[in-house]
Amino acid sequence: MRFAGHCKLGLLSRQVALAACVGALVSSCAGSAGTPNSSPPRVLLLYGDGRPDAELSFADSAYEALIRFDLQPEQGVPKRLWYRPAAAGTLQISVYENSALDGPGAVIEQHERVVASDVDWTAPSGRWLVQEFTSLEQVSKPTTIWVGLKKLAEMPAVWCSDKDASHYYMRSSDPQRYVALVPVRRSPLVQLELLPEE
Repeated sequence: MRFAGHCKLGLLSRQVALAACVGALVSSCAGSAGTPNSSPPRVLLLYGDGRPDAELSFADSAYEALIRFDLQPEQGVPKRLWYRPAAAGTLQISVYENSALDGPGAVIEQHERVVASDVDWTAPSGRWLVQEFTSLEQVSKPTTIWVGLKKLAEMPAVWCSDKDASHYYMRSSDPQRYVALVPVRRSPLVQLELLPEE
């Protein structure tokens, strides 16, 4: 089922939203990017209410924003990450296994993405970027993965919702200002796209 111009969301426990499709999402960046179509069937897993209420900025390159995704067998295989930039710059996108301590563990895959400076990233633009995943087919479910966002250059930012969905965390690896994993009462506008297993 496809909806033009918006996501039709079904709210589940812990304020998790599952959507069957996304309409009118616009992506703009080098590499793999696009707008989801209606085939094959897919699931979009996101948190919060999807509204761009505030900008998530990065104090420095040691700061990392982390979103926890709890995956179930019926949801399929993670294939893409959709995210809404709020400002230009270079981001690092990392996917982590869940550790024995129930936090981000070993890196599964990592990507560097440039958010173009000549594109309108304001909230009314409704623009999203997409990152293709290549190494998540072997992730067994049920399981948990973590998606991390860090700045590498310039001053990138990501839109976030003020809705607390209990799945967003931050940490800093700066030895002078080290911060372990702590929850944050916001929800970055990040969607994990899952496709049926082949």
